[in-house]
Amino acid sequence: MPSKNIWIGLTIAIIWLVVLITSLGSPELTFGDEPVILRPAAIANWFWGLLATVFVLRTTIFRRPDEMGWGQMDAYPWITAVVGVGWFVALMASMLAPDVVINDEITVPIAAIVAPPFAVALTLYACEFLISGFASRKPLEAGAQPATDALGTPEL
Repeated sequence: MPSKNIWIGLTIAIIWLVVLITSLGSPELTFGDEPVILRPAAIANWFWGLLATVFVLRTTIFRRPDEMGWGQMDAYPWITAVVGVGWFVALMASMLAPDVVINDEITVPIAAIVAPPFAVALTLYACEFLISGFASRKPLEAGAQPATDALGTPEL
């Protein structure tokens, strides 16, 4: 199984690849009688990519050593998968969602503005949830059965 650093590096590379693609190819915000063209994704996505990178590094690399749980090494491929899918959905939404036209003069690419913050929120949630969820798992003793309640459901 690859090292956790490879998975973390791949996660960050996916984030920045999507930031680059959306910055170069997202729709434009146009307004005025003589159209003024502005690319909101090219301006804002670098901030969102930096924020997502900080969240990934904070929850994976910069954790206190005593927080390392038994099953935490299993979380890193899942973090890469969930964050990659979330940023890919943000990429598709930014590039393919229709723009909002107001009074035939203003064109606003709502998805290109809104999708990256949602991808950042998903990144933070996925990293925190997966790391803390996998870190809290405890190994069973050899031959031991998990504790169950009266209905036979495993207790958490």
